[in-house]
Amino acid sequence: MKRAEKTAARMKPVWFPAGDRGLLLDLTGYGAQLGGLPPAEDRQALTRFARALSQRIKKLQTAGQLDGITDLVPGLASLLVHYDPLQISAVEVKKAVSIILEAPDDLAHTPARTWQLPVLYGAEAGPDLAEVASRCNMSEAQIIDLHAATLLEVGIMGFLPGLAYMTGLHPSLHLPRRAEPRTHVAGGSVAIAMDQTVIYPLDSPGGWNLIGLMPIPLFDARRHEPVLLKAGEHISFKPIQASEYRELQEACRDGQLPIAPSEAN
Repeated sequence: MKRAEKTAARMKPVWFPAGDRGLLLDLTGYGAQLGGLPPAEDRQALTRFARALSQRIKKLQTAGQLDGITDLVPGLASLLVHYDPLQISAVEVKKAVSIILEAPDDLAHTPARTWQLPVLYGAEAGPDLAEVASRCNMSEAQIIDLHAATLLEVGIMGFLPGLAYMTGLHPSLHLPRRAEPRTHVAGGSVAIAMDQTVIYPLDSPGGWNLIGLMPIPLFDARRHEPVLLKAGEHISFKPIQASEYRELQEACRDGQLPIAPSEAN
């Protein structure tokens, strides 16, 4: 948490209204005076900080020390606070959260599991891999090696069930979204853009750069835990061949999960 604490202090977090019952705490201090967003590594640390801040607020609520907050939504370097204006005012919300921000030692690290996810890279599975390699001045093999060697972290969960935005992509692979989004991207597609990796959990439109396919469903209602990943968990990737991809895909047909995470640490 040390990096997040220093970054939060330097960026001077700011509040924005979010409707008549919400407040958005932007930990980047985004504004014209900053001239843009902080580096990707700082944003990753602040995303971690936002989750820890949310957990701290929930503990105060459980202890009966803070009433009126109805929901907390940690985002990428931000925290959205929903509140009941009949129980607490916006001013009181800001004051309560500011007190927590001034005592960052309370924002302890939360242990997280690590998943190693199999990926079939390139060719039909990753139709943008050749273009990504060209734009990054690397070979396709180098892109695969670098992507698989980098430990990522689930920053937030997205708008589709199981969609995880994974931060920490190697700087050499930072690319913008495609100029023309696709109207159809297959579920399981592994894609990169900006400083992140995503895996599309379902067939959907999408504008990210597709580099592979992952055979394990990120969402399966038949499993005990339908959503595979959680915010804060760590992710690495393992390149596989087409035969192994088909075997793993078949092993998941009845809601089974042929892989398991490492213990939280």
